[in-house]
Amino acid sequence: MSVVYEHLEPLYPLGWRHFRLQAPWFPPRSGHVHPEFELTYMVRGAGTRVIGDSIDQFEPGDLVLIGPHLAHMYASIPEAGPIETIVVQFTRDALGEGFFDQPVFADVAALLDASADGLRFAEVPPALATLDDLTPAEKTVALLDVLVTLGRGPYVRLAPGQSASGTAIARRIGTIVAYVHEHYRSQITLQGIADAVRMNPSATSRLFSRSTGFTLTRFITVVRLNAACRLLHDTDLPIAAIASRCGFPNLSNFNRRFREVKHTTPKAHRALLNAGQGGVPSHEHLPDRKWPGGVEWWSAGGSNPEPTDQERF
Repeated sequence: MSVVYEHLEPLYPLGWRHFRLQAPWFPPRSGHVHPEFELTYMVRGAGTRVIGDSIDQFEPGDLVLIGPHLAHMYASIPEAGPIETIVVQFTRDALGEGFFDQPVFADVAALLDASADGLRFAEVPPALATLDDLTPAEKTVALLDVLVTLGRGPYVRLAPGQSASGTAIARRIGTIVAYVHEHYRSQITLQGIADAVRMNPSATSRLFSRSTGFTLTRFITVVRLNAACRLLHDTDLPIAAIASRCGFPNLSNFNRRFREVKHTTPKAHRALLNAGQGGVPSHEHLPDRKWPGGVEWWSAGGSNPEPTDQERF
């Protein structure tokens, strides 16, 4: 992942930025940084989120606060459906120089300091969804309400202790994410991924596992199964055709991977969706934090050895 600098202009008369983005999907793009804080709320859609060296799957309800100069990237695939997100970008002095240095806003100041690691929240402040309908003055009051609410609640640090070396790792992880999203429909080789990040295959595999806490095999499987679940829900394509379209080499491999992760068969899952008992197509999750000691994470069903240089995913 190359990282580019974004220059953002505040909106007049707000002095900060707010917009609702709607798109068919998030094609993989360069990671980017900017000196503003960024609060991103995912209203609709699913895919992969990279913040620093943290990588996870996002879905509706995902809310994160990204601190200044922290590299980040979002990516999805067309089969995952359209994207709708609310984005707020602001500087620390957007409401006035030293505004958040006042003792009454100590919780907000601590929140902004912690956002250097990237923060994920379980609860979404109601005021965030109302910004579209407010006047500029009301928007600013609502932004303050959102930050005060987030400052009181719990959050998870996504990428603690970022450094120059951490940024280099984040770039390589982002490159791997983009490569998988671009090539998941076809066979992916460890050598191909290694070439994309200009490393040898074994080092690439170790980097991904130790940085994210799970294996390349797991990540590729999740991306493919997310696409397959969407096709099972939205189309009448034969299951074998869906398997082929989502990068599984044969139907038996697809069925095996599906059962390992979802504990059911594609046919049974489609039947539940068609009967209205399965809700919206589900999206499997990767761990939302790095596991200590570089422990690899795998679904129920057995161990997952490191792929060899010649392995095809």
